Amino acid sequence: MKGSININAEICKECGLCIIYCKQALIIKSDTYNAKGYFPARFEDGNGKCTACGTCALVCPELAIEVYGEETAHAR
Repeated sequence: MKGSININAEICKECGLCIIYCKQALIIKSDTYNAKGYFPARFEDGNGKCTACGTCALVCPELAIEVYGEETAHAR
């Protein structure tokens, strides 16, 4: 399954749990502050490696991450 995530940068408090637990290492710390003065997490997946496993959303204490998955067709 291919996936993507959306991180609400304005409620992210830079705890870093999503960065630690992303098995594909697709989440990084932003280099710009949010309105509260934190460097929020940022999703970087230029190669389509996200599997929509949902671990990042499960570990986020602020509920700032939404996960989207897309089934891919398999040839028989």
